[in-house]
Amino acid sequence: MLAEKYIKEMTHGLEERREALTEMSRTIWENPELGHREYTASKLLTDMLAENGFDVSRGICGMDTAFQAVKKSGKEGPVIAFVAEYDALPKIGHACGHNLFCCSAVGAGIVLSHLQQELGGEVRVIGSPAEEGTVPNYGAKVVLVEQGYFDDVDCVFTAHGEGETVIERNLVAATTVKIRFKGYAVHAGGDPVQGRNALTAGMLCINNMNAIRQQHMPCDVVNSIVTEGGLISNTIPDHCGLEFSVRSDTSKNLDRVLQNLENSAKAAALVTGCEYETEVVKNPMRDTKSNHALGTVMAEYLDSIGAPYKAADSRNFAWDVGDITYVCPTLGSYFKIGSTDIVCHTEPFCEAAGSETGFEGMMMAAKGMAAVALEYLVNPQLRENAWKEYEETRKPFR
Repeated sequence: MLAEKYIKEMTHGLEERREALTEMSRTIWENPELGHREYTASKLLTDMLAENGFDVSRGICGMDTAFQAVKKSGKEGPVIAFVAEYDALPKIGHACGHNLFCCSAVGAGIVLSHLQQELGGEVRVIGSPAEEGTVPNYGAKVVLVEQGYFDDVDCVFTAHGEGETVIERNLVAATTVKIRFKGYAVHAGGDPVQGRNALTAGMLCINNMNAIRQQHMPCDVVNSIVTEGGLISNTIPDHCGLEFSVRSDTSKNLDRVLQNLENSAKAAALVTGCEYETEVVKNPMRDTKSNHALGTVMAEYLDSIGAPYKAADSRNFAWDVGDITYVCPTLGSYFKIGSTDIVCHTEPFCEAAGSETGFEGMMMAAKGMAAVALEYLVNPQLRENAWKEYEETRKPFR
């Protein structure tokens, strides 16, 4: 690595801040906040950035807890962004570990900003609320992308928790679809011929999607629930509500599955004589693919310190980081925060996010992201390789 001479200074800078970063992460963990309500977390993060010379803009994109912190070196050079997310889950708190990796982003941004005074360029830390799909208008990174916050960024780094370290993880495109059928209610034993059964339409819609599973690709995932299906059993239901979680490996393939779902609803409405309406929730997430050129540098750094890792894998999770990967070279790595058998969105995962192992994973992520960012600054060949890969693999599908 060409940035080797800066790694020691970066490591020292982060170790000096270990206690402060850990305390901030612990406070966020102890005070879990749902999406768009992360007032404590957002304030803690932005206060630390402001104290370290960043120009902080709060409440960006009309979202109270979103922020952008910028520190310019005064010299020409790349714009490097670190993305923080800090929302929790209902009831089980930080069972996704966001309390850890928002602090990794802030820590990496701060130490890099000090080194950039020599190396040039600009550092940004962008705060993205409501990653979890548990609140309305989740997926804030989609909004940040649409509002142009990454248009002039050269590369982006972010991190997540896991039971093992994975440098490059391919994730799927996903969205949620709500379908409402409207029928006509009559007494089920009086004159059912006059009725139009909305619940039957809903069941047909689900069955239609099941009937064409053979024509789905292995990467397609469709899961449904009934949110409304009638009030009393002796009256034909005049309303039925369905909700579908829909995933596929790319945004293009997701559009194909969504069209199948629309056709299934239309057919169900035709057969039953019901009306229907479809709502695709805001901010559908595009598939996530980390930049391999950047990932290779992360592997070199982890090898240099003897840290174990998996180079790459694929999972059916969705992450709104995917939209950023369509704008510029992006590395979203997963770092070990607990035992290999922990599963995200569970109580054991939440416990790991507040543990010493979790805090160690937080520091490892900060060091790893900062190390790759340093290499990006000093290595023109890496910059060329990262952008060539992006131009060939992501930009054509924007």
